[in-house]
Amino acid sequence: MDHTKTLSSSVAAVVIAALLTMSTSALGACKTTLRGELVPDAPIPSLAFEGKFLFFSLVDKTPANPTGSEKDFQSFVVPNTRTTYPIPFALDIDSPKDCPSELELRVFVYATNPPPKFTYGGPLGGKKTIRLDRFESISLWGGSF
Repeated sequence: MDHTKTLSSSVAAVVIAALLTMSTSALGACKTTLRGELVPDAPIPSLAFEGKFLFFSLVDKTPANPTGSEKDFQSFVVPNTRTTYPIPFALDIDSPKDCPSELELRVFVYATNPPPKFTYGGPLGGKKTIRLDRFESISLWGGSF
């Protein structure tokens, strides 16, 4: 048996595996968990929270073209059972796209899923420019505090 051919076959297999791994990772993917909490816009003692569904939308504010438009990155509908603030959340982000360095997180709160027709936003809503690697507090506005 020629050990030189066996060794060169093994080296070739390792090189091919390394190249495949590099080309797959070069495509990029975003897998992380965004953690945070929803808080009232103004500190009000014993404020009750009645939203049954939280609608989260992550928007990539990086200019998508020369006109500087934004792109939806990922959206979530999360059932809510909490009735008092703060409302914690954890969003599992799984996208074939690269993770943007900054995103705008928009959240709207509704009593139904899907939300009522002909509404913009909801009784409560909020938005904030965020980074995926930080814990974020999002202030909700609107509704009757």
